[in-house]
Amino acid sequence: MKVMILSGRFGFGHEMAANAIREEFERQDSSTEIVQKDLLAYFYPHISRLIYKVFSLVAERCHGVYNLVYRMSERMNAEIRQGGSMLYFKFKKMMEDEAPDLIVCTHPICVKAAAFYKLKTGSQVPLVSCITDTTIHMGWVADQADAYLVPTPEMKEYLVRMGTWADVYVTGIPVRQQFLERGTAIKKQETPGMKRVLVMGGGLGIMPGLEELIDSLHRMPDVHTTVITGKNQALCQKWSGRYEDVEVLGYVGNIGTYIGRSDLVITKAGGITMFELIHSQVPMFIIHPFLEQEIMNARYAMGRGFARVIWNRDEDFVRELEGLLSDSEMLKGMQECMVKAKREMIETSLDDAVKEMSRKAYRYEASSGFYMPDCFSGSYQMQAGLGGSGRI
Repeated sequence: MKVMILSGRFGFGHEMAANAIREEFERQDSSTEIVQKDLLAYFYPHISRLIYKVFSLVAERCHGVYNLVYRMSERMNAEIRQGGSMLYFKFKKMMEDEAPDLIVCTHPICVKAAAFYKLKTGSQVPLVSCITDTTIHMGWVADQADAYLVPTPEMKEYLVRMGTWADVYVTGIPVRQQFLERGTAIKKQETPGMKRVLVMGGGLGIMPGLEELIDSLHRMPDVHTTVITGKNQALCQKWSGRYEDVEVLGYVGNIGTYIGRSDLVITKAGGITMFELIHSQVPMFIIHPFLEQEIMNARYAMGRGFARVIWNRDEDFVRELEGLLSDSEMLKGMQECMVKAKREMIETSLDDAVKEMSRKAYRYEASSGFYMPDCFSGSYQMQAGLGGSGRI
């Protein structure tokens, strides 16, 4: 069996979800051949870095423009044909070279590219769209998709109302194995009365107001802070060693360990981050979300009760944060909301979802390139039992 996972580095969340899916396939069957590609880098190998750099600059510094483009793209039917025949033939060549038995996409551009390829060629290779935000963007949706991995039950209901024939699995956003430790739990290194706070900035840079935030946390009694700056080494060097109660780190591979030891995580409202925290059952504190997807994720998290969100820039986030850290019962209540959210939001484990995807791939492989949808295979009960769309 050969699985091709397509993504893009527009923020780290899409790539992290792709990594999580790859890890689960490898955990279940080490003989599975996995091909993981950045589709933009494949299409534009010489300028993809520049494209990503421009994207990051627009998202960080011109987020009004970014949000406008995001909202406009919601109303566009922007498929790969918009990029001309060259991109189609590049995708077609990739498919001929790799000959996968399954395509999994963790970015909407990849979904549209794979869907157009299937439409144009009549290919029956199973296509899975893995949605990485808590509200749906139509770029994720395609008639040629055979399955969706969606973050929330509300999104499944939306797709079913749209009349999709694909299977829909409510998996949450896939997270890496370090957040899915089976049978083990990370124990907090507790000091009586001490609160441990983790500050993370996300893949597109640290959140606004970092200097004021760190100074404020330093002044709060009985608070130990860890700041993870990711690949921003300049920021790491600037803050390292300034305060004895503030630990500053660059990129860390075992981020799950640091999250698991925390009582509260101050972070951007990225979809992948939110589900890493849900699996770790650690509450969120979100300051001034400004990208469209992050605003929607923050609203969802706040509505579920496991996040405190500071919306307005003139709002005193220091007072709110200090009040939360001094109220153990409130933190406990937010953690209980995390437990409830995980139970209600995730109907199908990533383990079971990958088993279902593998089953589709094996059936396609065994049928010499012709994939028979499950609605014709008598597997309705299996699909419904695992949180599928219940199609007949």
